[in-house]
Amino acid sequence: MSFFNKKSLPINKIEIGSKKIKKSNDVAKLEEKINQESSEIKDTLIEIGKLYYELYKNDSHEKLVPLCNVVDESYRIIGLCEKQILLLQGVQLCPNCKTHVSLDSLFCNKCGTKIDSLEEDNSLDNVGSSNSSKHVEPKLESIKCRECGSNMPGDTVFCTNCGAKIK
Repeated sequence: MSFFNKKSLPINKIEIGSKKIKKSNDVAKLEEKINQESSEIKDTLIEIGKLYYELYKNDSHEKLVPLCNVVDESYRIIGLCEKQILLLQGVQLCPNCKTHVSLDSLFCNKCGTKIDSLEEDNSLDNVGSSNSSKHVEPKLESIKCRECGSNMPGDTVFCTNCGAKIK
């Protein structure tokens, strides 16, 4: 019986490794998309600059609108890619202090701000999206909230479950 248990251990490690590789590939694809969009912004801004220079004396800016729209769309795509990277890493940004907090946190562990539930944006279905599970690596040191008893990382200032000040 122990022979079969020993056989299954490497398979589990392979499955875990495969999931980590998939997540890494998804992050790499999103980072590549960010680089592409950043390059598009740079090229478009150069075009805007050239066009603005040519039109400066005439004050005719209506030709700039389509170029500005390209830049705006690239910024939107970069924002979506950055959100997807955070989701793949199992975190979201606190809207107040921009600290990374786990997806299941109700309150920020640094500033205590209530965290609204994050809705996934699937607008970039072809850019590195995956249905991989969300996982946050546990920290070695942990502390317990005096108010609700929840366990959390040792560097927590506010409870992520009830919002009570820890330190």
